Amino acid sequence: MKHYSKIILASLLFLGILGCETNEDPNPTPQQEDFPDLQIFLDKFEDEAKLRGFNFNFSGLDITYVDEIRFSEIEIYCGYGYIRHPQTGRRTVLISKSTNCDWANKTDIQRENLFFHEIGHAFLNLPHDNASKCDGRPLSLMANEFDNFNIYKENEPELREYYLDELFDRLTANQQCIDFGQDFELNPVFFKNDINDSMWRFSNDNGNYGISGGINEASGNPFFQISSEGNGQNTGYAFRQIDAPNIPEGATVKLRAKISSENLEGPGVAIALRVYETEIGQSGAATVESHVLSTEMNPINGKLENKLIELTLTNFTRKTIIMIPFAVMMPGTSGEASFDDFEILVEPGS
Repeated sequence: MKHYSKIILASLLFLGILGCETNEDPNPTPQQEDFPDLQIFLDKFEDEAKLRGFNFNFSGLDITYVDEIRFSEIEIYCGYGYIRHPQTGRRTVLISKSTNCDWANKTDIQRENLFFHEIGHAFLNLPHDNASKCDGRPLSLMANEFDNFNIYKENEPELREYYLDELFDRLTANQQCIDFGQDFELNPVFFKNDINDSMWRFSNDNGNYGISGGINEASGNPFFQISSEGNGQNTGYAFRQIDAPNIPEGATVKLRAKISSENLEGPGVAIALRVYETEIGQSGAATVESHVLSTEMNPINGKLENKLIELTLTNFTRKTIIMIPFAVMMPGTSGEASFDDFEILVEPGS
């Protein structure tokens, strides 16, 4: 498994920056400026943590107002949570004073909604989770496809308690009726490679591998292809990070692909699946690897025609915050291999 040291680094870099966007007019009429001390909301977070058995040390956390959080003309945020701020390297929560976010005129419970979401990123290492309950409400406070100021309201104490319980323990969601977006008994395909998916990332080991994609004329399915002249010192690979996978507790998860090659010489190709959870510590959460599945110890080579390779993860848990499937070409391999029908299947537990 030594060839995966760079994969871990590349994939975990995605966790460092997480935020919440507003689509409102970025230039509204200025309103009153009334910005309460953000320590008020950190104190509330600390109180809720203590109620759930956590005693945190926030010395490594910065919370601050900024005039605006803007990364482009369309990327405008009302709050931002960094696990590692790019300048300071510290956990950081930013709250925007921009009038388009209207923080000055929000109620304390609305402010709390957004602040708790951002500290969920920065201190609890949580990604966005856009799963829904069966009643249409977000399953988690970490949703970003809902109004982050109004996940729960002042007159909803029981709902507030649920969302905060789930913030500290993702397994709390299993008590809810969850909308998984599909019936896995009828359609087990949870994830399938899409040629238009911009979230794929690639590593070519300083140009020693070529990675391309297309549509298989025979099957009509998208594929990607990894090729090399045999000069690779490290693995060449493609990977795709899947945040907060909305999969039933106890399910069996399978990663599989069909490999085709005219003449693959050397060690060959493989697939892998890495799975991550969070562990909450006194100074915040750590992102830890819970499972590593790989066929690297038994790569395939030679002339291949839709050779099926598969990995199986049993007893999936909603503790999972990230799954990362990989397509891999081993060092020293020459030739080209096409990965077709690259997909993740889910078999619900009994």
